[in-house]
Amino acid sequence: MSLKKIELETNVELKDYTTIRIGGRAKFFFLANTPEELCRLLSEFGPGVYILGGGSNILVSDSPIEKPVIKLGAGFDYIEEREGRLVVGAATTLASLLNYCLKHDLGGLENLAGIPATLGGLLKLNASAYDRQISTLVGEVALSDRWGNIQELRRKDLVFGYRTSSIGERIVLWASLILPQSREVKERLKTFFGRRLKSQDLSFPNCGCIFKNPEKKSAGFLIDSCGLKGMEKGGARISPKHANFIVNTGSAKYNDVAYLIDKIKDVVYKKHSIILEEEIIRWA
Repeated sequence: MSLKKIELETNVELKDYTTIRIGGRAKFFFLANTPEELCRLLSEFGPGVYILGGGSNILVSDSPIEKPVIKLGAGFDYIEEREGRLVVGAATTLASLLNYCLKHDLGGLENLAGIPATLGGLLKLNASAYDRQISTLVGEVALSDRWGNIQELRRKDLVFGYRTSSIGERIVLWASLILPQSREVKERLKTFFGRRLKSQDLSFPNCGCIFKNPEKKSAGFLIDSCGLKGMEKGGARISPKHANFIVNTGSAKYNDVAYLIDKIKDVVYKKHSIILEEEIIRWA
């Protein structure tokens, strides 16, 4: 396979590409700018690669990453109107998408304001906030399996649940969204983003919520009830503002965060007999 037109870098610092600013060096770092380039790489490497989107919801080891890392580049960052639907590339950030919606009076996504993710990650984990999931707005999704085979699926062909979807290990290429016209987008954005600022710690690098909420429980409440807010290890801290956030105060390492995660699991289980499930994805 020829990789002449595919951008390749070596020994790339992954901490520069994660929202918590933690991560070792990637031995091989490919930038795929088209589905064709992505499929060429996948056909060569198969499942033995990491796919990098916006870098949120992942915790990357400080050790060298031996698996090739493929980042979806600018060719996956677009917003187009097609037949009354909005077609959005997987690498498009939520911030860019919301800005487009604001300019064109398109509603439905305001409740997600403030999540530092790209469309691919939002769909894969079925991002939700304030009782609304992004899956309710999906028309179609184009996916590639880990060998480069592409499918275009309708919403009814996929299963979405709380912080999960049947997308699984497949890679989102683009999705169409069905968004209603709204004259209240600006006000709703202010409202929801304001709520997020009040309740979540966005002052330090973080990777979002660490744990999924157990059924009928809030992970943040459970952690707070154990008196763990503010606990520190190295440069990592359980946020005093939202206990389900672990923030990087400047020099946090993977092991610092891993220690706090294990501590939370242990203490919450001992007090509440509940096993917390991690929402983040680890790269080691």
